[in-house]
Amino acid sequence: MATVINYEPPKTLSRFINFHKVDELFQCWVTGPFGSGKTTANFFKLIRLSALEKPDQDGIIRTRAVVVRNTYPMLKDTTLKSWGYWFRDGQAGHWNATDKIFTLKMQGMEIEVMFRPLDTAEDIARVLSLEINFAIVDEFVEIPRAIIEALSGRCGRYNRPDGNKPTIFGIWGASNPSTEDNWWHDYLFRSSEDEGRNMPTDDVAAYFQQPSGFALDVENLENLPNNYYTNLAKGKTKAWIKQFIEGEWGFSIAGQPVVPSFSRSRHIIKGLKFDPVRPLIIGLDPGLGGSAAVFMQQDVYGAIKCLGEIRQRGVTTAALVQEHLKPYISRYFINARVIVAMDPAGNNRSGSDGTTHRQYLAQDFDIFWESNNRLPLRLNAIEYFTSRHVGENECLQIDPDRCPGLVRALSGGWRYEMHNKKDMLKKDEPEDNEWTHIGDAFGYGCRYFHKAAEREIRYRQQSATGGFTPPKRFGSVYNVR
Repeated sequence: MATVINYEPPKTLSRFINFHKVDELFQCWVTGPFGSGKTTANFFKLIRLSALEKPDQDGIIRTRAVVVRNTYPMLKDTTLKSWGYWFRDGQAGHWNATDKIFTLKMQGMEIEVMFRPLDTAEDIARVLSLEINFAIVDEFVEIPRAIIEALSGRCGRYNRPDGNKPTIFGIWGASNPSTEDNWWHDYLFRSSEDEGRNMPTDDVAAYFQQPSGFALDVENLENLPNNYYTNLAKGKTKAWIKQFIEGEWGFSIAGQPVVPSFSRSRHIIKGLKFDPVRPLIIGLDPGLGGSAAVFMQQDVYGAIKCLGEIRQRGVTTAALVQEHLKPYISRYFINARVIVAMDPAGNNRSGSDGTTHRQYLAQDFDIFWESNNRLPLRLNAIEYFTSRHVGENECLQIDPDRCPGLVRALSGGWRYEMHNKKDMLKKDEPEDNEWTHIGDAFGYGCRYFHKAAEREIRYRQQSATGGFTPPKRFGSVYNVR
């Protein structure tokens, strides 16, 4: 039975639908806001790629696919309803309700489409024993990594009736974005230590991100009610709007952020430049269990600029200096005068020879040192810069391409633990996670600049009240020529 369906996907979804590889497993994922047509694109990608497969000897193209969803209620109430809207039983093919298989017949193709939930261990075992061309994952951010990796191994295993091997096979899916601490974010983006930026991991998977629901090039708007996104935003939190309407990856709100005054919209500035005339300050939290460095400068107007970062684990301080800090400085901050503002605990031993973190660093850098390691001092310094302006600009400016880890930490990754979920009371210290070290390093750097600001404030106060007070004794006389 030939069925013709008119479907014109928007720009992003068209690229998503057409992406494939020949004789090679591919992965392809798309995220976007509510109502942007992602699930429909999932299905039409199957039609598009099946049409590219070689036909059997009788001229019919035959492929097999599985569509998975994390639970059966979600599969039944959303995925299957969306499928039934486009491909109706008795018109586009035949629906086997018992086995949950739709045999799609259209335009010289027969596509066996199996719909499977992942509620139980038995469900997962059945899915991971299939021999298929394609796997389609609806709302993929809800699926664990182990299942995705195992499911991808089932693609390309379909035994064609003519005995020939499939030439196009792969796994894809669509979803609303999740939070950045979901494993999917690091899977779809890589944080390059060399380049210091987040970018799609095209070498692992093709990733497409649709425009915001508020953008001028918003997609699928013609198929939505009038003022859909404006009405949807009413009564919602900013975090919800960012994630589900603007289509941005959010961050977990399991704990309160350590720096609630940080704002992505205000404090992120792309393309910040290094000034070789002014000193480069490295906020540093050293340690074998985890270390982080944030490269910072203060411009002539008093704005703090975060220009780079390094995050390491399992690296001694000696190796950190020789293999990471010095090469990074040579590459991005040539001829910089470097001052390291570090954790006072750096006076602890770093190596078996009794050398401390501070002693290792002092061999190559000037050290800013203070004996007080209390968190409130660092937070006070951070808040001083996040809450101020210099002229029309923010006093704190962070380059997101060079400091992706710092942005993620300040967005909520660096957060307080909770006593319990009921009362949401925060503890006095941040939880120990992968963002703690870079948050601390940033705090040490801000503390360096803040102490200078405090000295300036004291000087102005003294000048305003008593004018200049000469010291009791002068040193050598001045010689003026």
